[in-house]
Amino acid sequence: MENRIKVRRSTLFIWIAVVALTLVLYFVNRDLFDISFLKEYVSDHKVLVQSLYLIILTFIGLTFIPSTPFAVAGVLLFPPLEAYIINLIGIITSSIVVYYFTQYLRLDVWLESKYPAQIEKIKKALHKKELPIIAGWSFFPVVPTDLIIYVSSTLNIPFWKCAIGLIIGEGTLNAFYIFSIDFFI
Repeated sequence: MENRIKVRRSTLFIWIAVVALTLVLYFVNRDLFDISFLKEYVSDHKVLVQSLYLIILTFIGLTFIPSTPFAVAGVLLFPPLEAYIINLIGIITSSIVVYYFTQYLRLDVWLESKYPAQIEKIKKALHKKELPIIAGWSFFPVVPTDLIIYVSSTLNIPFWKCAIGLIIGEGTLNAFYIFSIDFFI
């Protein structure tokens, strides 16, 4: 237990140091953050970059890494509407992978052994109101959306309900991220 606390503190310290260093570098030498070369590469190889971006978004769901940083990256790579559409497609394809392959890859066993109380709590809540919970969960940026898709899969909730919930929740959240970031850039 004490080891976990040390790891968490170390991780927090490293994260704060990286953010602080990045901010200092940004204010001292903004040229380091010039992404015009990246935009030029994307425009020259649009189909390749879009395909790689979509593949990453599709399989990131199996890692439970949040898609928010990728939504931000999408704004830097593509025009806002294009970034939004690609992100929505990526969210849906990622959810398809999670929904259909978590049990096949035995992630269900791992998750239920690691987080039994949390999984049971989610299952009980989902039995009452599936769509509103999936949409609300998907909108809340602190919790992994892939977890609700996984639990929905184990409860045999139809994928179309998951997809609608994702489009409502993640779609709204990503629209906010992408179009507000584009406004400030």
